[in-house]
Amino acid sequence: MIQGLLLAAGRSRRFGADKRRANVDGEPLLLRTVRRWLEARDELFDRLLVVLREPSDSERELAARLLELGVPSTFCAEAQLGMGHSLAWGVLQTPRVDGWLIGLADMPALQAASIRAVAHALRADNIVVPTHGGLRGHPVGFGSDFGNELLAVRGDSGARSVLQAHRDALHWLELEDPGLLLDIDEPSQLAQSTLPRD
Repeated sequence: MIQGLLLAAGRSRRFGADKRRANVDGEPLLLRTVRRWLEARDELFDRLLVVLREPSDSERELAARLLELGVPSTFCAEAQLGMGHSLAWGVLQTPRVDGWLIGLADMPALQAASIRAVAHALRADNIVVPTHGGLRGHPVGFGSDFGNELLAVRGDSGARSVLQAHRDALHWLELEDPGLLLDIDEPSQLAQSTLPRD
């Protein structure tokens, strides 16, 4: 089974507020993104874990909202040190899987079909990188062979070091989905996040 990991522990510095709670289609951006992942579930990809910041009342409130959707979450005590720490923490919580789909919580325009496509292209020994118009997007799929390296990533670069170390294992997957390129960094981008649904 392939495990989805949605990284939702960032600080939203460029956004100017907690963008996870920004309104998209009448609900918080984080929940809107999670719904896209839930729509993507099938016989191969059926697990999703959301990585939140270090425990606090506001983070526990988000965790409760996620649980209402049937989605578990985990608190990363070292989230403030960078995305790599959140990613490694999520992998640590999800052993014995066939691979991981690493996604970002601020991508509500991503199509469910794109998530499924990455999952179905994933093998134990490859890394699936979706593209649109030749540009790299998310989620990125990592086969189980790369688990130990994902556990070791740190800092703000995420899994970039793993991608660079295994260029021969990269499987580029061109998809007709501009949503896989759109992560929300500034409030002005919210209007772009209501792209047509698949």
